[in-house]
Amino acid sequence: MKKLLLAFAIASASLVTLNSCTKEYITNYLPGISYATNVTPNQWKLVSGSTNIYYAELNFPELDNQYYESGTVQVALEFKDAAGYYNAIPATIKNVHYSFDYTVGYVTVFAEVLPGGNTNAIDKDMKAKITLTDADNGGS
Repeated sequence: MKKLLLAFAIASASLVTLNSCTKEYITNYLPGISYATNVTPNQWKLVSGSTNIYYAELNFPELDNQYYESGTVQVALEFKDAAGYYNAIPATIKNVHYSFDYTVGYVTVFAEVLPGGNTNAIDKDMKAKITLTDADNGGS
């Protein structure tokens, strides 16, 4: 009987010990989210004091303080005459240099018409795809 109790005690201790060794996977999945918005010709304004730099300010309430401080923002443009194809900016396309900046609640797209370029691209509707990617704050 002592041998049976000893075997039972060893089996119980082994079961408890082996059962407590479980692997735990920690996945910090921080997905990006994209929004598409139309940019119409009447949204482009000439930068004050410039003759060749235009901007379109896009109201973007999804861009909150958390994204501003710790996330990333990317912008790509789809032109009406090249539907189905996005151009990530900053980029120079047909002698127009596109770039952007952002602040909480707004993304501003810039179009600088370079020598040999024209405003035909901003005289047509285009689509701006804005992608917000979350990130953990790595410190100061």
